[in-house]
Amino acid sequence: MNSLKLGIKFAFSALVFSGLLGTAEARVIDKIVAVVDSGIVLSSDVETRLNDLKTQAESRGNAIEINDELRQQVLERLILEQAQVEVAKRRGLQIDDARVNETLLQIAKNRDTDLLGLKNAIESEGKSFTVFREQIRRELLINAIRDREVRSRIRISDSELERFMETTGGQISTAPELLLSQIVVGLPNRPSPEVIQQAEQKAVSIRDALLQGAPFGQMAVRYSDAPEASQGGDLGWRNILELNPVFADALNEAKKNTLIGPIRSPGGFHLIAVRDRRGDQSVVVTEYKARHILIKPDAVRSPEKAEELAQNVRRELEGGADFAELARRFSEDPLSAAKGGDLGWVRADQLVPGFASVMTKLPLNTLSQVSRSRFGFHLIEVLETRESDISEEQMKNRARRILTERKFSQELDSWLRQVRADAFVELKS
Repeated sequence: MNSLKLGIKFAFSALVFSGLLGTAEARVIDKIVAVVDSGIVLSSDVETRLNDLKTQAESRGNAIEINDELRQQVLERLILEQAQVEVAKRRGLQIDDARVNETLLQIAKNRDTDLLGLKNAIESEGKSFTVFREQIRRELLINAIRDREVRSRIRISDSELERFMETTGGQISTAPELLLSQIVVGLPNRPSPEVIQQAEQKAVSIRDALLQGAPFGQMAVRYSDAPEASQGGDLGWRNILELNPVFADALNEAKKNTLIGPIRSPGGFHLIAVRDRRGDQSVVVTEYKARHILIKPDAVRSPEKAEELAQNVRRELEGGADFAELARRFSEDPLSAAKGGDLGWVRADQLVPGFASVMTKLPLNTLSQVSRSRFGFHLIEVLETRESDISEEQMKNRARRILTERKFSQELDSWLRQVRADAFVELKS
Protein backbone atom coordinates (compact mmCIF):
# COMPACT_ATOMS: atom_id res chain seq x y z
CA MET A 1 0.00 0.00 0.00
CA ASN A 2 2.81 2.39 0.90
CA SER A 3 4.61 1.62 -2.36
CA LEU A 4 1.40 2.33 -4.28
CA LYS A 5 0.98 5.69 -2.52
CA LEU A 6 4.61 6.53 -3.19
CA GLY A 7 4.21 5.64 -6.83
CA ILE A 8 1.21 7.92 -7.12
CA LYS A 9 3.05 10.72 -5.34
CA PHE A 10 6.00 10.29 -7.69
CA ALA A 11 3.80 10.30 -10.74
CA PHE A 12 2.17 13.59 -9.86
CA SER A 13 5.33 15.29 -8.64
CA ALA A 14 7.50 14.15 -11.54
CA LEU A 15 5.26 14.40 -14.60
CA VAL A 16 2.94 16.90 -16.17
CA PHE A 17 0.84 15.27 -18.83
CA SER A 18 0.78 17.62 -21.77
CA GLY A 19 -2.42 16.00 -22.93
CA LEU A 20 -3.93 19.00 -21.18
CA LEU A 21 -2.46 20.92 -24.10
CA GLY A 22 -3.75 18.50 -26.72
CA THR A 23 -0.80 16.11 -27.00
CA ALA A 24 -0.08 12.67 -25.56
CA GLU A 25 3.57 13.41 -24.76
CA ALA A 26 4.78 13.79 -21.16
CA ARG A 27 7.49 16.15 -19.99
CA VAL A 28 9.58 15.50 -16.89
CA ILE A 29 9.78 18.68 -14.77
CA ASP A 30 10.88 17.25 -11.44
CA LYS A 31 11.95 14.00 -9.87
CA ILE A 32 12.50 12.37 -6.52
CA VAL A 33 16.17 12.24 -5.56
CA ALA A 34 15.73 10.67 -2.13
CA VAL A 35 13.08 8.83 -0.13
CA VAL A 36 13.33 9.51 3.61
CA ASP A 37 11.01 7.26 5.62
CA SER A 38 7.56 8.35 4.40
CA GLY A 39 8.83 11.65 2.96
CA ILE A 40 10.72 12.62 -0.16
CA VAL A 41 13.34 15.10 -1.36
CA LEU A 42 12.82 16.46 -4.86
CA SER A 43 15.40 17.61 -7.37
CA SER A 44 13.74 21.03 -7.27
CA ASP A 45 14.33 21.18 -3.49
CA VAL A 46 18.07 20.77 -4.10
CA GLU A 47 18.12 23.35 -6.89
CA THR A 48 16.14 25.86 -4.82
CA ARG A 49 18.53 25.51 -1.90
CA LEU A 50 21.56 25.87 -4.19
CA ASN A 51 20.07 28.98 -5.81
CA ASP A 52 19.38 30.45 -2.37
CA LEU A 53 23.00 29.87 -1.33
CA LYS A 54 24.23 31.46 -4.55
CA THR A 55 21.93 34.48 -4.15
CA GLN A 56 22.97 35.01 -0.54
CA ALA A 57 26.65 34.84 -1.47
CA GLU A 58 26.23 37.25 -4.37
CA SER A 59 24.30 39.73 -2.20
CA ARG A 60 27.41 39.95 -0.03
CA GLY A 61 29.79 40.34 -2.93
CA ASN A 62 31.00 36.74 -2.83
CA ALA A 63 30.74 33.89 -5.29
CA ILE A 64 30.33 30.16 -4.83
CA GLU A 65 30.85 27.39 -7.32
CA ILE A 66 27.92 24.98 -7.64
CA ASN A 67 29.68 21.68 -8.14
CA ASP A 68 28.95 18.04 -7.40
CA GLU A 69 30.47 18.26 -3.92
CA LEU A 70 28.27 21.20 -2.90
CA ARG A 71 25.23 19.55 -4.49
CA GLN A 72 25.87 16.41 -2.42
CA GLN A 73 26.27 18.47 0.76
CA VAL A 74 22.95 20.22 0.12
CA LEU A 75 21.23 16.91 -0.60
CA GLU A 76 22.54 15.44 2.66
CA ARG A 77 21.34 18.48 4.60
CA LEU A 78 17.87 18.19 3.05
CA ILE A 79 17.78 14.47 3.89
CA LEU A 80 18.66 15.26 7.51
CA GLU A 81 16.00 17.98 7.66
CA GLN A 82 13.37 15.61 6.25
CA ALA A 83 14.42 12.93 8.74
CA GLN A 84 13.76 15.42 11.56
CA VAL A 85 10.37 16.27 10.06
CA GLU A 86 9.56 12.55 10.01
CA VAL A 87 10.45 12.25 13.71
CA ALA A 88 8.18 15.22 14.45
CA LYS A 89 5.32 13.56 12.56
CA ARG A 90 5.74 10.35 14.53
CA ARG A 91 5.65 12.33 17.77
CA GLY A 92 2.44 14.03 16.69
CA LEU A 93 3.99 17.50 16.60
CA GLN A 94 2.26 20.15 14.50
CA ILE A 95 2.73 23.88 13.97
CA ASP A 96 -0.63 25.63 13.77
CA ASP A 97 -1.45 28.64 11.63
CA ALA A 98 -1.43 31.01 14.60
CA ARG A 99 2.20 30.13 15.39
CA VAL A 100 3.20 30.61 11.74
CA ASN A 101 1.40 33.95 11.67
CA GLU A 102 3.22 35.12 14.82
CA THR A 103 6.55 34.24 13.22
CA LEU A 104 5.71 35.95 9.94
CA LEU A 105 4.67 39.09 11.81
CA GLN A 106 7.99 39.06 13.67
CA ILE A 107 9.90 38.65 10.41
CA ALA A 108 7.92 41.54 8.93
CA LYS A 109 8.62 43.66 12.03
CA ASN A 110 12.35 42.93 11.75
CA ARG A 111 12.18 44.23 8.20
CA ASP A 112 10.26 47.32 9.34
CA THR A 113 7.15 46.40 7.38
CA ASP A 114 3.81 44.64 7.85
CA LEU A 115 2.56 41.26 6.64
CA LEU A 116 1.43 42.65 3.27
CA GLY A 117 4.79 44.36 2.83
CA LEU A 118 6.57 41.08 3.59
CA LYS A 119 4.39 39.26 1.06
CA ASN A 120 5.12 41.85 -1.60
CA ALA A 121 8.85 41.69 -0.86
CA ILE A 122 8.93 37.89 -1.16
CA GLU A 123 6.96 37.93 -4.39
CA SER A 124 9.14 40.72 -5.82
CA GLU A 125 12.03 38.25 -5.56
CA GLY A 126 10.10 35.87 -7.82
CA LYS A 127 9.17 33.53 -4.96
CA SER A 128 5.81 32.20 -3.83
CA PHE A 129 4.63 33.58 -0.49
CA THR A 130 2.66 30.38 0.07
CA VAL A 131 5.84 28.34 -0.36
CA PHE A 132 7.72 30.76 1.92
CA ARG A 133 5.01 30.39 4.56
CA GLU A 134 5.28 26.59 4.46
CA GLN A 135 9.07 26.84 4.69
CA ILE A 136 8.62 28.82 7.90
CA ARG A 137 6.22 26.16 9.21
CA ARG A 138 8.80 23.48 8.39
CA GLU A 139 11.60 25.37 10.15
CA LEU A 140 9.41 25.86 13.23
CA LEU A 141 8.57 22.16 13.24
CA ILE A 142 12.26 21.18 13.06
CA ASN A 143 13.12 23.61 15.86
CA ALA A 144 10.24 22.28 17.95
CA ILE A 145 11.28 18.64 17.63
CA ARG A 146 14.89 19.57 18.38
CA ASP A 147 13.84 21.42 21.51
CA ARG A 148 11.61 18.58 22.68
CA GLU A 149 14.00 15.73 21.98
CA VAL A 150 17.32 17.36 22.83
CA ARG A 151 16.40 19.51 25.81
CA SER A 152 14.68 16.54 27.45
CA ARG A 153 18.14 14.92 27.64
CA ILE A 154 19.70 17.85 29.49
CA ARG A 155 19.71 17.84 33.29
CA ILE A 156 21.19 20.63 35.43
CA SER A 157 21.18 20.05 39.18
CA ASP A 158 20.99 22.82 41.78
CA SER A 159 24.50 21.96 43.01
CA GLU A 160 25.86 22.17 39.45
CA LEU A 161 24.16 25.56 39.05
CA GLU A 162 25.62 26.85 42.34
CA ARG A 163 29.14 25.70 41.43
CA PHE A 164 28.87 27.34 38.05
CA MET A 165 27.72 30.68 39.48
CA GLU A 166 30.90 30.79 41.58
CA THR A 167 33.08 30.53 38.47
CA THR A 168 34.00 33.15 35.88
CA GLY A 169 31.27 31.76 33.67
CA GLY A 170 28.84 32.28 36.50
CA GLN A 171 29.94 35.88 36.79
CA ILE A 172 29.18 36.28 33.10
CA SER A 173 25.68 34.98 33.71
CA THR A 174 24.97 37.89 36.05
CA ALA A 175 26.26 40.54 33.65
CA PRO A 176 23.88 42.75 31.66
CA GLU A 177 22.31 41.46 28.45
CA LEU A 178 21.65 43.64 25.44
CA LEU A 179 19.10 43.18 22.65
CA LEU A 180 21.14 44.13 19.60
CA SER A 181 20.90 44.68 15.86
CA GLN A 182 23.81 45.56 13.62
CA ILE A 183 24.74 46.83 10.18
CA VAL A 184 28.21 45.91 8.95
CA VAL A 185 30.06 47.59 6.12
CA GLY A 186 32.49 44.80 5.30
CA LEU A 187 36.19 45.01 4.51
CA PRO A 188 38.19 42.54 2.41
CA ASN A 189 41.34 40.86 3.69
CA ARG A 190 44.29 43.30 3.69
CA PRO A 191 42.29 46.34 2.58
CA SER A 192 44.07 49.37 1.19
CA PRO A 193 43.81 52.73 3.00
CA GLU A 194 41.49 53.95 0.24
CA VAL A 195 39.12 50.98 0.68
CA ILE A 196 39.09 51.50 4.46
CA GLN A 197 38.29 55.19 4.02
CA GLN A 198 35.46 54.44 1.56
CA ALA A 199 33.96 51.83 3.91
CA GLU A 200 34.11 54.22 6.86
CA GLN A 201 32.46 56.98 4.85
CA LYS A 202 29.70 54.59 3.82
CA ALA A 203 29.17 53.56 7.46
CA VAL A 204 28.97 57.21 8.53
CA SER A 205 26.42 57.98 5.81
CA ILE A 206 24.29 55.02 6.94
CA ARG A 207 24.59 56.22 10.55
CA ASP A 208 23.47 59.72 9.56
CA ALA A 209 20.46 58.29 7.72
CA LEU A 210 19.53 56.23 10.78
CA LEU A 211 19.80 59.25 13.06
CA GLN A 212 17.46 61.10 10.71
CA GLY A 213 14.85 58.36 11.09
CA ALA A 214 15.60 55.73 8.43
CA PRO A 215 14.25 52.31 9.57
CA PHE A 216 17.14 50.21 10.90
CA GLY A 217 15.75 46.92 9.60
CA GLN A 218 15.34 48.20 6.05
CA MET A 219 18.79 49.73 6.07
CA ALA A 220 20.27 46.44 7.32
CA VAL A 221 18.58 44.43 4.58
CA ARG A 222 19.77 46.89 1.97
CA TYR A 223 23.33 47.69 3.08
CA SER A 224 24.64 45.25 5.69
CA ASP A 225 27.25 42.67 4.76
CA ALA A 226 26.59 40.60 7.91
CA PRO A 227 24.94 37.13 7.82
CA GLU A 228 21.87 38.36 9.72
CA ALA A 229 21.19 41.18 7.22
CA SER A 230 18.09 39.46 5.79
CA GLN A 231 16.59 39.43 9.32
CA GLY A 232 16.97 43.19 9.64
CA GLY A 233 20.33 42.83 11.39
CA ASP A 234 18.78 41.18 14.45
CA LEU A 235 21.41 39.65 16.77
CA GLY A 236 19.01 38.80 19.61
CA TRP A 237 19.98 39.05 23.28
CA ARG A 238 23.75 39.04 23.89
CA ASN A 239 25.61 38.91 27.19
CA ILE A 240 27.92 41.91 27.32
CA LEU A 241 30.83 39.90 28.75
CA GLU A 242 30.61 37.41 25.89
CA LEU A 243 31.04 40.12 23.25
CA ASN A 244 34.34 40.98 21.60
CA PRO A 245 36.03 43.50 23.93
CA VAL A 246 36.02 46.03 21.09
CA PHE A 247 32.21 46.05 21.24
CA ALA A 248 31.82 45.38 24.98
CA ASP A 249 33.75 48.53 25.88
CA ALA A 250 31.63 50.67 23.57
CA LEU A 251 28.35 49.09 24.74
CA ASN A 252 29.09 48.91 28.47
CA GLU A 253 27.17 52.09 29.34
CA ALA A 254 24.86 52.11 26.32
CA LYS A 255 21.22 52.65 27.19
CA LYS A 256 18.08 51.29 25.57
CA ASN A 257 17.21 52.72 22.12
CA THR A 258 20.67 54.08 21.31
CA LEU A 259 22.87 53.77 18.22
CA ILE A 260 26.58 53.05 18.65
CA GLY A 261 29.27 53.32 16.00
CA PRO A 262 30.78 53.05 13.53
CA ILE A 263 33.08 50.66 15.42
CA ARG A 264 36.06 49.26 13.50
CA SER A 265 36.78 45.52 13.64
CA PRO A 266 38.93 43.33 11.36
CA GLY A 267 35.76 42.50 9.43
CA GLY A 268 34.60 46.04 8.79
CA PHE A 269 32.70 48.94 10.34
CA HIS A 270 29.79 48.14 12.67
CA LEU A 271 26.71 50.20 13.51
CA ILE A 272 25.00 48.67 16.55
CA ALA A 273 21.49 49.44 17.73
CA VAL A 274 20.83 48.74 21.41
CA ARG A 275 17.11 47.92 21.33
CA ASP A 276 16.80 46.89 24.98
CA ARG A 277 18.86 46.15 28.07
CA ARG A 278 18.31 43.92 31.08
CA GLY A 279 20.09 42.48 34.10
CA ASP A 280 21.92 45.61 35.35
CA GLN A 281 20.51 45.87 38.87
CA SER A 282 17.37 44.83 40.65
CA VAL A 283 14.59 43.63 38.39
CA VAL A 284 11.11 44.49 39.63
CA VAL A 285 8.17 43.17 37.64
CA THR A 286 4.41 43.14 37.99
CA GLU A 287 2.88 39.78 38.84
CA TYR A 288 -0.77 38.99 38.28
CA LYS A 289 -2.99 36.63 40.27
CA ALA A 290 -5.14 35.48 37.39
CA ARG A 291 -7.60 32.81 36.38
CA HIS A 292 -8.93 31.75 33.00
CA ILE A 293 -11.15 29.40 31.05
CA LEU A 294 -9.72 27.94 27.83
CA ILE A 295 -11.85 26.60 24.96
CA LYS A 296 -9.84 24.84 22.25
CA PRO A 297 -10.72 24.18 18.60
CA ASP A 298 -10.04 20.59 17.60
CA ALA A 299 -10.79 18.05 14.87
CA VAL A 300 -14.46 18.01 15.86
CA ARG A 301 -14.99 21.58 17.06
CA SER A 302 -14.19 24.29 14.50
CA PRO A 303 -12.67 27.62 15.59
CA GLU A 304 -16.04 29.25 15.02
CA LYS A 305 -17.78 26.73 17.29
CA ALA A 306 -15.07 27.07 19.93
CA GLU A 307 -15.48 30.85 19.95
CA GLU A 308 -19.26 30.48 20.11
CA LEU A 309 -18.95 28.20 23.16
CA ALA A 310 -16.59 30.69 24.82
CA GLN A 311 -19.13 33.48 24.23
CA ASN A 312 -21.87 31.31 25.76
CA VAL A 313 -19.73 30.67 28.85
CA ARG A 314 -19.05 34.40 29.10
CA ARG A 315 -22.79 35.15 29.08
CA GLU A 316 -23.27 32.67 31.93
CA LEU A 317 -20.54 34.41 33.94
CA GLU A 318 -22.11 37.80 33.29
CA GLY A 319 -25.38 36.32 34.55
CA GLY A 320 -23.81 35.48 37.89
CA ALA A 321 -22.48 31.96 37.36
CA ASP A 322 -19.50 30.90 39.48
CA PHE A 323 -16.19 31.24 37.59
CA ALA A 324 -14.51 28.31 39.35
CA GLU A 325 -17.41 26.00 38.65
CA LEU A 326 -17.54 26.85 34.94
CA ALA A 327 -13.76 26.53 34.69
CA ARG A 328 -13.95 22.99 36.08
CA ARG A 329 -16.78 22.17 33.62
CA PHE A 330 -15.53 23.80 30.43
CA SER A 331 -11.85 24.76 30.59
CA GLU A 332 -9.48 22.64 28.53
CA ASP A 333 -6.38 23.68 30.45
CA PRO A 334 -6.29 20.64 32.74
CA LEU A 335 -3.88 22.03 35.34
CA SER A 336 -5.78 25.26 36.00
CA ALA A 337 -9.25 23.78 35.41
CA ALA A 338 -8.83 21.44 38.39
CA LYS A 339 -8.20 24.56 40.51
CA GLY A 340 -11.20 26.49 39.19
CA GLY A 341 -9.16 28.20 36.49
CA ASP A 342 -6.57 29.55 38.94
CA LEU A 343 -3.18 30.27 37.36
CA GLY A 344 -1.61 31.51 40.58
CA TRP A 345 0.85 34.41 40.38
CA VAL A 346 2.14 34.83 36.82
CA ARG A 347 4.17 37.36 34.84
CA ALA A 348 3.50 38.58 31.33
CA ASP A 349 6.79 37.14 30.06
CA GLN A 350 5.71 33.66 31.17
CA LEU A 351 2.63 33.65 28.93
CA VAL A 352 1.89 33.62 25.20
CA PRO A 353 1.53 37.13 23.71
CA GLY A 354 -2.17 36.85 22.87
CA PHE A 355 -2.99 36.05 26.49
CA ALA A 356 -0.48 38.39 28.13
CA SER A 357 -1.55 41.47 26.17
CA VAL A 358 -5.14 41.07 27.38
CA MET A 359 -4.23 40.18 30.98
CA THR A 360 -1.94 43.18 31.52
CA LYS A 361 -4.63 45.66 30.42
CA LEU A 362 -7.52 44.21 32.44
CA PRO A 363 -8.86 46.16 35.42
CA LEU A 364 -9.02 44.08 38.61
CA ASN A 365 -11.97 41.71 38.98
CA THR A 366 -13.18 42.40 35.45
CA LEU A 367 -14.09 39.63 33.01
CA SER A 368 -12.29 39.95 29.69
CA GLN A 369 -13.89 39.69 26.30
CA VAL A 370 -13.26 36.40 24.52
CA SER A 371 -9.61 36.61 23.45
CA ARG A 372 -7.59 34.30 21.26
CA SER A 373 -4.09 32.91 21.55
CA ARG A 374 -2.44 30.06 19.66
CA PHE A 375 -3.91 27.68 22.25
CA GLY A 376 -7.55 28.66 21.73
CA PHE A 377 -10.12 31.08 23.17
CA HIS A 378 -9.75 32.51 26.68
CA LEU A 379 -11.87 34.20 29.30
CA ILE A 380 -9.57 35.95 31.77
CA GLU A 381 -9.89 37.63 35.16
CA VAL A 382 -7.17 39.35 37.19
CA LEU A 383 -7.85 39.21 40.95
CA GLU A 384 -4.74 40.93 42.34
CA THR A 385 -1.42 42.43 41.25
CA ARG A 386 1.88 42.90 43.08
CA GLU A 387 5.41 44.10 42.41
CA SER A 388 8.08 41.43 42.78
CA ASP A 389 11.89 41.66 42.79
CA ILE A 390 13.13 38.77 40.64
CA SER A 391 16.81 39.77 40.39
CA GLU A 392 18.12 36.55 41.93
CA GLU A 393 15.75 34.47 39.84
CA GLN A 394 16.89 36.27 36.71
CA MET A 395 20.54 35.66 37.52
CA LYS A 396 19.93 31.96 38.11
CA ASN A 397 17.85 31.71 34.94
CA ARG A 398 20.62 33.29 32.89
CA ALA A 399 23.17 30.92 34.40
CA ARG A 400 20.90 27.96 33.71
CA ARG A 401 20.42 29.07 30.10
CA ILE A 402 24.18 29.29 29.58
CA LEU A 403 24.70 25.78 30.98
CA THR A 404 21.79 24.46 28.92
CA GLU A 405 23.08 25.99 25.69
CA ARG A 406 26.55 24.59 26.32
CA LYS A 407 25.10 21.12 26.66
CA PHE A 408 22.53 21.62 23.91
CA SER A 409 25.03 21.81 21.05
CA GLN A 410 26.71 18.58 22.18
CA GLU A 411 23.42 16.78 22.66
CA LEU A 412 22.09 18.12 19.36
CA ASP A 413 25.04 16.70 17.42
CA SER A 414 24.53 13.33 19.09
CA TRP A 415 20.77 13.38 18.43
CA LEU A 416 21.20 14.37 14.77
CA ARG A 417 23.61 11.50 14.20
CA GLN A 418 21.08 9.15 15.75
CA VAL A 419 18.23 10.55 13.63
CA ARG A 420 20.28 10.14 10.44
CA ALA A 421 21.34 6.60 11.37
CA ASP A 422 17.76 5.55 12.21
CA ALA A 423 16.19 7.05 9.08
CA PHE A 424 15.38 4.87 6.08
CA VAL A 425 16.99 6.66 3.14
CA GLU A 426 16.86 5.52 -0.47
CA LEU A 427 18.72 7.59 -3.03
CA LYS A 428 17.25 7.80 -6.55
CA SER A 429 19.45 8.17 -9.58
